[in-house]
Amino acid sequence: MKWTSEDTSMYLQSKEYVDTAIIPLVQIGFGNNVKSLAEEGEYTALITEDLERQLKGRVFLFPACTYISGQMTDGEKTIQQWYHEVKDNFKHIFFITSDDLWRNVEELHKDMVIYLPAIPLEHMDESLKRKMIEDQVSQILNIFLQSWKAS
Repeated sequence: MKWTSEDTSMYLQSKEYVDTAIIPLVQIGFGNNVKSLAEEGEYTALITEDLERQLKGRVFLFPACTYISGQMTDGEKTIQQWYHEVKDNFKHIFFITSDDLWRNVEELHKDMVIYLPAIPLEHMDESLKRKMIEDQVSQILNIFLQSWKAS
């Protein structure tokens, strides 16, 4: 389910089955690295959309939580706010990002932040791109399954 009026209606009817929130973390900025930031955001979006497609009815994909490049402290505060907003409605909360700065944030619900190194997809053959995304999604599915089994 996604953050749309149709899907939120479905969520309200079946929320006892939807126990996992997926929140993409996307860094934005217009410095020298604007293209790499866009690639990270695109990659994160492709992965999270595929996860939602495969797990529809079990997960809720929120819109990306964006934060300004170089303002990590504000980003940390923002995801703390996200966490507190959704924790009463979702048993499992996962933040998914391609920004490697999140790998170093130890105290910030480290088990909930999934870091994916972005792969430049711009010039990649469509079938290879699909395969790369499927492989990454498969790894994340294993993380989700472990979390679901542990609870």
